Amino acid sequence: MNIKKQSLGHVLFITGVFVIFISFMIFTPINSSSYAFGASDVIGLSNQAREQYGKKTLKVNLQLMDAAQTKAEDMAKGRYFAHTAPDGTMAWDYLKKVSYSYDIAGENLAITNENANAVINGWLNSPSHRENLLSDDYQDFGIGMAFFGDYEGHKNTYVIVALYAKPAEKQVVTAPTSPAGTTTNFKPKLGDIPVAFIIAIAGLFMVIGSFIEIRHIKEINRSPTL
Repeated sequence: MNIKKQSLGHVLFITGVFVIFISFMIFTPINSSSYAFGASDVIGLSNQAREQYGKKTLKVNLQLMDAAQTKAEDMAKGRYFAHTAPDGTMAWDYLKKVSYSYDIAGENLAITNENANAVINGWLNSPSHRENLLSDDYQDFGIGMAFFGDYEGHKNTYVIVALYAKPAEKQVVTAPTSPAGTTTNFKPKLGDIPVAFIIAIAGLFMVIGSFIEIRHIKEINRSPTL
């Protein structure tokens, strides 16, 4: 009995199966309902940051939550990451749609495949985003997020929208503040090796392993019994 030949066949086959399994685990996009974090995490950390810097916490406003979520979903659907949509729609248009009247308003955007801490740290490290996050001008805010998928080579990303505002004393809408730009936070890339190539190599291992096993079985069947 050729132990080495049998072991090599087993090793090649099992290696192929393992590589294919790992490839699917790593490269298959997660479902949009499988968020690694939620809007509530960004809300909590936002107010925590404000408290750390001696600022009053902001109130969560359901209208702003609705507007922010609609903006996030529009970016994911339209495959853009910007304060202004391709059709010219801006955050202030979403505020109008939910009938939220304000004296002043601001917007922060982020895209990440990490966590809520990365979002807040990114905003704190950007002067314009930091100003919105810690501003004394705002009283209300809302957070929206949506699964975006691949973005500039980064997989499994989410877009996050933060809308900040001070409600109008009178039911009129005044000019909004300028948007704060965007922030990006990503995990290191795993590499740009095509998934199909990895699976093809794994499949080759499985074929060779199976061939070796079949030959080994045939050799055993041809061997005289004692």
